[in-house]
Amino acid sequence: MLEYYRLYLPKSKREVKIEVSVPRNRDNVTFDTIYFLDGQNAFKDSHASFGRSLRAAKILGLAAKEMGKRILGVAIYNSESDLGRINEYSPFKIINVASNEWKKQDLKVCKNYCDDFINTIIPFIEKKYKTYNSYSHRAIFGSSLAAITAVYMSFLYPDSFKYVASFSTPVFLYSKEFYSFLDKNKKEDRKIFLYVGKEEQSDDIYDKFIYYNSSLELYNYFKKNHINTRLCIDPKGVHNEETWGNHIQDFINYMYYDDILYTL
Repeated sequence: MLEYYRLYLPKSKREVKIEVSVPRNRDNVTFDTIYFLDGQNAFKDSHASFGRSLRAAKILGLAAKEMGKRILGVAIYNSESDLGRINEYSPFKIINVASNEWKKQDLKVCKNYCDDFINTIIPFIEKKYKTYNSYSHRAIFGSSLAAITAVYMSFLYPDSFKYVASFSTPVFLYSKEFYSFLDKNKKEDRKIFLYVGKEEQSDDIYDKFIYYNSSLELYNYFKKNHINTRLCIDPKGVHNEETWGNHIQDFINYMYYDDILYTL
């Protein structure tokens, strides 16, 4: 079942919508948590920005039934407007802009949002529900621009998220600054799951293979720096929620087991 909240974020000075997927049978259950960025796209097609969600609640149900893993899904809605989302999910100045609107980017918005996420959103959820209140039982999922934010928060805040699903990660928007950040904040106790589709493209100005090549580069960086990482490549994958949703189960498998193999 889905439960809904509005929560005021003191640093961001605005309300955020939160949608939580909770199994009906929750008695005497302590949950792991997965936080979904772009939360309106997580559970219900009728809420999704483009009419198709990840349908992640079904996957969480399968994890409980088939794997015995009880996971609370927490979806945090984004700012909805294009520039609002750019500001919220970009901790670095975008160099490779897709439109002039992006040049109005305000880095303070993302910094404040991340602070609110760690110090307001997570405590709210962990007070409301019976969860393991430890980074080792928390995961975060982000796709496209939100994938950057997911990696950023996990590495910036030591006690935030052990497990990171970084789907279609656009490192090419600010490659130099992103890798400089990782160099200063490397943490070998994380488990990173990277996904990319070979057919995906978001904005026409970018090279057709830019997501694929960028993801390979990021994967090699993590492996070189001894960070536990898997890369899943979908040969026919495109840049949308339907494709990403097909691989959430792969991420959950990787959270709990190390023997999931992916070949290039």
